[in-house]
Amino acid sequence: MEEIAKGLLLSGRPFLWVIPSVKQEKLSCIKQLKLAGKIVSCCSLLEVLRHPSVGCFVTHCEWIPAVESLSIGVPVVAKPLCFDQEMNAKLMEEVWRTGVRVKINEGFEIKRGIEMVMGEVGENNYVRENARKWYNSWFCCSLPFFLSFLIMTCSLRKS
Repeated sequence: MEEIAKGLLLSGRPFLWVIPSVKQEKLSCIKQLKLAGKIVSCCSLLEVLRHPSVGCFVTHCEWIPAVESLSIGVPVVAKPLCFDQEMNAKLMEEVWRTGVRVKINEGFEIKRGIEMVMGEVGENNYVRENARKWYNSWFCCSLPFFLSFLIMTCSLRKS
């Protein structure tokens, strides 16, 4: 937690961090965090990811949030901890190319990951472009399915 907090502060960017109240109290730099960004104890991830001001998503890479960020087209800074999270982060970085993986390193890795995903370091603009491409392909593929589902549902209600 402290590492993420330091990384967010080092990035110098505004942020929304969802963290339970109990864990907020344990952070050594909570005052600086509240000045630099917004901290809440819960929110709707989909609503946040859909907001146009969201530039990237720092996550531990649980499967559902990974797929949600992919379907909405938000690039990811992946900091996996355990279980399937490492594989999900590998998919995001190496297969879908919609994010970067970071390791533990006093917040500097989180800062580096945010800079990379936001397109400020070298040739890493491909991450944002790929996230957009995935969103476009996801939307194009899901829209016909959704429309056919609506037509079928309406037909069933009439009968």
